[in-house]
Amino acid sequence: MDKKNLFDLVILGGGPAGTTAALYGVRAGLSVAVIENKALGGEIVSTDRLDNFPAFPDGITGFEFGMLLEKQMDNLQVPVHYTQIEKVELKETIKKITTSAGLFEGRAVLFATGTEPNLLGVKGELELRGRGVSYCATCDAAFFRDKEIAVVGGGNAALEEAIFLDRFASKIYLIHRRDQFRGVKGLQDKVLSMPGIEVLWNTTVSKIEGEQKVDRLVIVQDGQERELDVEGVFIYAGRRPNTEFLEKGIIETNESGYIITSEKMETSLPGVYAAGDIRRKFLRQVITAAADGAIAATAAAQYIFA
Repeated sequence: MDKKNLFDLVILGGGPAGTTAALYGVRAGLSVAVIENKALGGEIVSTDRLDNFPAFPDGITGFEFGMLLEKQMDNLQVPVHYTQIEKVELKETIKKITTSAGLFEGRAVLFATGTEPNLLGVKGELELRGRGVSYCATCDAAFFRDKEIAVVGGGNAALEEAIFLDRFASKIYLIHRRDQFRGVKGLQDKVLSMPGIEVLWNTTVSKIEGEQKVDRLVIVQDGQERELDVEGVFIYAGRRPNTEFLEKGIIETNESGYIITSEKMETSLPGVYAAGDIRRKFLRQVITAAADGAIAATAAAQYIFA
């Protein structure tokens, strides 16, 4: 066992859940390491503004929020390893995490790796990804200034991103397969009041077309197929948990793959915890992710020092 890479708590994921867990873990006297494959802050880094987190009365950009998390981890002297998780071994007392940067071992492990967007699964989506097909308005909105675009979906994410994109696009077609939205009423009312957004009810996308970039969508509305000339399409077809490195069945999950935990963030394996969007929960927000992380680290400290 390489004691240099043995920690009390190894945290997989550096978003709000993982970084809060690191904070609480260090304060509880644990040696902590964070493994992150992108940037501290997770998806929040690519969010235009965070307006619903306490102590920021004027809001804060996602990038600024991520930078503050990075500064806090530096101040706590928490080692952050930017690497890709390849395999995890969780059944023994010492848990092993194999990454592209080497092996890490922990007396406890916290999964806080978040989620990824689901694909629409139509022809042209993968071929034109990054060339008009996007899953993040705040990342790519500026590329579509004064252009006509489409947003696909009817939940909170689709409505929020359509509202944001209205600052840039000349026209937005909001494509939803049902005859009513699933998002909260406040967002629905806002979208329906915006003249730059046209809602296409009972509509699905059957194909995304273009040579070097998106030129049009083929849509089916009320059973009739037609073309829709747009230069971009933002897809919000739900999300899936980032658990691809987990051996199937090793941890209890629900039918969608989200990890099932106790109120102390304990999974079905001793010494293994989950926090944030990756776990089965009612509300997936920055503030609930942070709360999960605090609870998980506190529970891990109790487990380690028992």
